[in-house]
Parts: sequence; C-alpha cells; structure tokens
Amino acid sequence: APFAACQAQARGGLRVRSAARASPSSPSCGSFALASRPQRRNARHLRGRGQTPSGVVHASSEDNNGGAEEATIAREREGDAAAVSSSSPAPPSTKWLAPAGVALGATLFVLSRVGGGVATLDSLARESVPLDVALSNGRPSVVEFYADWCEVCKSLAKDSGKLKSQYGDRVNFVMLNVDNPKWAEEVAEYRVGGIPHWEYLDAQGESKGFVVGNLPPDVLAQNADALSKGGATKLPFVRRVANASPLQAPSPSATVESTMPRDHG
Repeated sequence: APFAACQAQARGGLRVRSAARASPSSPSCGSFALASRPQRRNARHLRGRGQTPSGVVHASSEDNNGGAEEATIAREREGDAAAVSSSSPAPPSTKWLAPAGVALGATLFVLSRVGGGVATLDSLARESVPLDVALSNGRPSVVEFYADWCEVCKSLAKDSGKLKSQYGDRVNFVMLNVDNPKWAEEVAEYRVGGIPHWEYLDAQGESKGFVVGNLPPDVLAQNADALSKGGATKLPFVRRVANASPLQAPSPSATVESTMPRDHG
C-alpha cells in the first residue's frame, strides 16, 4: 500500500495519506526508488525466471543487485549470439573448385587448338578431297588455291567451311597450296596469279569459271549452289576478281630439305 501510494503520487502528483507517512514501519516515498522503464522490464524478466525483482523497491538494494543483473543480461546476450552463430549456414565446400578449374582450363585449351569449331585453313586442308579423287568420282569440284601466309585466305576460311558443310555431300572441296611445288602445273594451267583463287570444275573435270580475291560470301555461296545442281547450270559469277594476295616468288635460299606444304594441300 505505501508503495502504491508513492506510485500514485509520482503519476498524478497526489499527496500520500498521512497515515502512510506517519507509520514508523512504513518507509516514506523517499525510500522508494520508482523503477525506470529498463528496470521495470528487467523486473518482469526476473519474475518470469522465478526471481524476486527486489532491485525496483529499495534504492539501497539496487546497488547490490545491479552487478548480478548485468551478469544475467551478459549471459543472455552470449546465448543469443551462440544461437545466431549455430543457425548460420556453413560456408560452401571448396573441395570441388580445383578439379572444376582444371577441367575448364583443359576445355579452353582444346577449343583454342581447334579454332573453337570455326574452320581454318589448316582444318580445310586436312579435310580436303585429293585432286585425283575429285577428278574421278563423278562430282563437280571447287578447287581453292591458297597459301598459309595469305591473310585474305585466312579471313574467308570460315565461309569456305560453311559451304563445305552445306554442299560437301554433292561437291568436292579441294585445297591446293601454291607454295607446294607439286601443284606448280595446276597453278600454271589455271593461270593462278592471285589468291585465294577458286576454280569451278564440272563432273568431267572441265573448268566452268573462276573467281579471285576477297569476295562477298554470297558470291561463293551462289556459285557453290549452282555447281551442286550439275548439268548445264551456269555459274552466276565468273571471272570476278577482287582484292587478292599476289603470289610470292620462291626464296633463293630455299633448299630441297625445306619443309614443304602437305601433298594434299
């Protein structure tokens, strides 16, 4: 009752009854320490844990119990931190990172060696139909004269590869390297003065026309399509000459032992 009277006095400014003030066994309102909001929360927390919130009654006992309450709060905070730590997901395992990196590196290396699936002069030469086979198998032929140093030849290799993929079952695609002395007779016969030079032969091996140089892919595609139809179909483009690389004269220092281009190219 005295404590309730003091609470009423603190809230509404009411006067405590004289009986409560005069009672020697009842402490005055001065001896009561009205709890602040944090203290009241701690008091409710302590009551929930089965402890007596004596710290909110007497100011003298607050000093004695303050250390214990701070220790309790510290323990609770440590428990919360441990709970958060235990609920955090474990970091992903890194044991697979090294093998995956090795596999990716190997894949990139292989792609770099094969041109990433894009045709190159070297791949076209390896897959070239030998000239003697092309002249005897009854199919029309596209004979390309090229050189490894020819930049125009390199730039058009991708387009030649696409045509081979599209028409390779009906047309022979032959690659002849002008730096190989083996093809000197063919270079002279078809009057190859610049490269790349495409000579179009019918199924009997007779020339139907030629184009030379850095030509649009559509020119090469239309000629290959017309050639694949056989018969008397005329080529839409003949004797078309664009920017071409002139043939290089053999070096005087070249010897017989020098490495020659592959026979089929």
